[in-house]
Amino acid sequence: MRRRIRAAGRGAVTVTAVLAAATALAAPSGAVPGTPGLGPLGTATVHGDIYSTDTIPGQGPGTQTGVHASIPGGTCSSVFVGGDGMPVALCTAYVGTDPLETTPPMVVLLDPATAAPLARMQLPKGALLGGVYGYLDDQDRVVIADGDGVLHAVGHSRDAAGAWTLTDEVLADLDPLIRDGDYVTGLAPGVDGRIWFVTVNAVVGTVVPGEPASARTLDLPADAGQPAGERVSNGITVRPGGASVMTTRALYEVDQGEDSQPRIRWRRAYDPGAARHPGMLSHGSGSTPTYFGPNQDDYVAYLDAADQSTLFVLDRASGEVRCEMPAFATTLHPETAAPDGRLIAGPAQSENSPIALESPGGGEWSLIIANTYGFQYFPMAVDGPAVPAQAPYRGGMTSIVTDGSGCTRQWTSNTRTATLPKATTGDRLIHGLSYGDLPALPAQSAELPGAAEAERGVQDLLAAGLPQKVGPVYYTAIDADTGAEVVRSFVGNAPLDEPMELTGTVAPNTGDGDGPGVYWQGTVGRMLRIGPPAR
Repeated sequence: MRRRIRAAGRGAVTVTAVLAAATALAAPSGAVPGTPGLGPLGTATVHGDIYSTDTIPGQGPGTQTGVHASIPGGTCSSVFVGGDGMPVALCTAYVGTDPLETTPPMVVLLDPATAAPLARMQLPKGALLGGVYGYLDDQDRVVIADGDGVLHAVGHSRDAAGAWTLTDEVLADLDPLIRDGDYVTGLAPGVDGRIWFVTVNAVVGTVVPGEPASARTLDLPADAGQPAGERVSNGITVRPGGASVMTTRALYEVDQGEDSQPRIRWRRAYDPGAARHPGMLSHGSGSTPTYFGPNQDDYVAYLDAADQSTLFVLDRASGEVRCEMPAFATTLHPETAAPDGRLIAGPAQSENSPIALESPGGGEWSLIIANTYGFQYFPMAVDGPAVPAQAPYRGGMTSIVTDGSGCTRQWTSNTRTATLPKATTGDRLIHGLSYGDLPALPAQSAELPGAAEAERGVQDLLAAGLPQKVGPVYYTAIDADTGAEVVRSFVGNAPLDEPMELTGTVAPNTGDGDGPGVYWQGTVGRMLRIGPPAR
């Protein structure tokens, strides 16, 4: 039985502020064209905007990498910054108290100057990703689905005494529309006031807040005549009049009919590989689809999950393949290298959505893809065993340039980025937390007694993924046009600051809006504020 939301105690939650008044940050200007109801462009969704481009207006912190950190009480999968400058994180608590349980979802309001938690709210537990793919609306409220299929809008305000209050408005109850054992895994705002959602078991739907009769749903595999079993472990990417959904077996392009009923425009199956790869959450593509093009949604990009992963660029309207090429340049396939000649050692896959960054002159887009092969997630986060069970985490990133008709590799980076990377358009830099270099025996040690045994020991550690969990963690910025690492700054040590492929954001600076911004990023144990001090 699905646990229903309690009537008492869910209308509003008040928590005394840990600190006094927070210094407000300036909000990014503008909004995604045709997206009423969404918060500031770049900082209101997990992937930056409704098109999942993973781009943010303005600049990153540059070399002003001072760190403020806090213990938010959980692992924060994503963080948003509203028009009022207040950061709000979606976290998984270590232990919840209402009711008492482990790893419940939680909303945390943060001080924009110090990163200290100001207020928290616990929600009913559900699927892991139900607390990842929320968004911030134009009232600076976090819209999120709980484990009961209820959509919440969690807002914040201060009382006369200076204490911060989190308020909870129920937008919709999707429980009657969702089968037992299924959960909402992705949310996105439509351009017509509807909210799009997708469930773990590949049901896509829309609903108007406050109008239960407006809800419409579509079982994607069933409607396409496919056997049951396709699952969704990614977000949903929306556009005016429709959405794109990646399941563990196919990419679906969905239109919204005149009666608001979702309908499949086309379905494109892909190679899911023989089994779940290490560094992927499920057996299938981990790529949230990315829209891009002159009209924001002319093309859609995604990766398959074959043993040699392929990047596809499709015509969004027809599903026609515009270009395809190996997603990564690796030592297994050196012929795929860019002119820089750099290669990623061994296999490469991606659990992340490609960044789509338009060229300075327009007309071309850089699709930037991070390698996650070998990354070790929490056991509760993955769906089934990996083959092989473990592998070294090499990291790395690549850029493929396209005009919608052809694809060319631009560069490869060997930086071991370990968070979902974001690009800022003002400085054309890619931001993330990264590990140091992989351990290796010094060359002069090769002839020493026991060198072979030591080498095997190092490889065993790599195969077990242990080096990624212990050691220094850095903030890094990569030039989006060259792949050069231009900033590397120490910010903490794993395991406390294990990046865990979590999602951060870049808020605009507190001055005139043209200077360095602030990079917000959760780790396993902390929330990091990286950037210049608040003014």
